[in-house]
Amino acid sequence: MIMIPKRVLTLWAAGILAAAVAGAFEQAPGGAADAAQSWGLGARAEALGRVYGALADDAAAAYWNPAGLAALDRTEVTFGYGRPYKEIGGINVGDAVIAKPLLYNMGEEAGGGGSLGTLAGAVAFRRVSDILEADDDGFTGRTFADTDLDLYIAYAHTVGKKASLGLALKNVTRTVAGYDDSGFGLDLGAQYKAAANFDVGLVVRNAIAPSYELAALRDAPPLTLEASAGYELFGIVGLAVGGTLTRELFYDAGAGVEVTPLKFLALRGGYDLGDGRPRAGIGMEFETFAFDYAIRVGGALGDTHLASVSFLIAPPPKVDTEGGEGEGYIEYKPGEEKPNEDGGTTEEPLIPGFGGSPEKDTGNAGEGEEKTPAPGE
Repeated sequence: MIMIPKRVLTLWAAGILAAAVAGAFEQAPGGAADAAQSWGLGARAEALGRVYGALADDAAAAYWNPAGLAALDRTEVTFGYGRPYKEIGGINVGDAVIAKPLLYNMGEEAGGGGSLGTLAGAVAFRRVSDILEADDDGFTGRTFADTDLDLYIAYAHTVGKKASLGLALKNVTRTVAGYDDSGFGLDLGAQYKAAANFDVGLVVRNAIAPSYELAALRDAPPLTLEASAGYELFGIVGLAVGGTLTRELFYDAGAGVEVTPLKFLALRGGYDLGDGRPRAGIGMEFETFAFDYAIRVGGALGDTHLASVSFLIAPPPKVDTEGGEGEGYIEYKPGEEKPNEDGGTTEEPLIPGFGGSPEKDTGNAGEGEEKTPAPGE
């Protein structure tokens, strides 16, 4: 198994970041938002005022901050759907994401296992149908549709114990009436744990912007810098604040709060300065399943509703020692040994007190004797 030194990984990521940002400043400015940029992935970030770069630690990080994918310890699959405007029908938005940590097991003799990072794939769409067609003489009686389809491939890896870096390659396809085109782009992200309860995130969105041409009009989403911070208070309250700045000096900001009164329940609220609309939401997470709901309150076209469900697939077993065949086999931590009466060593079990550890034994062994459990006991 080939291991990537952390120093090489850091230099590699920094080189991509510098090259991509330099290339982005050579592009023409733009302002069109793609499907994911309009609604994001998942409902949690929406409920927190779209301030998620520092907090992203699930599959939705593939969009919000790809560096957050490094926090995953098991495979996660997420599906999302939304009704953007209560007063207008024919508009649908949705997404699907799968994120998988690239874990490996080399056995104890080779130094245990590790991770090659986390890989994710995502698709997001937005479709507005039944749009009335018009020309210089008025409505023609015909209708058309406006559709965006975004595909993402994202990757993240930790750097040291406190930081992670990530990137997301994307393909954006836009279709309006009989015109369609697509383009490739690149987003970059970083997360850093500045303190035990304080995290910061940085995202360079459209470092390489996807450019598309419709009816001889070329457009591309703008280069955007997003910075955010998250702070945990009392272990049950999470605070988030952040802002964005585009190349054309357009800015936006937001804030959110998440309260977890119960282990499986989260209550959320947020505000986005860009549209001036408050948000609210709820999240429930169990061992293998999670549900999130968010609502944007108010607006000329009515409330916006978004929901997502996630399926959490259990991780593979931890490092397994050789010779562990058969029931009753106990997994041991490598390197933890204890002298025995014969002058040799006895490995301590992975779970303290399980498997006949002398100091934890409460059996009927005689004084000065150690109880040895029977097979399968």
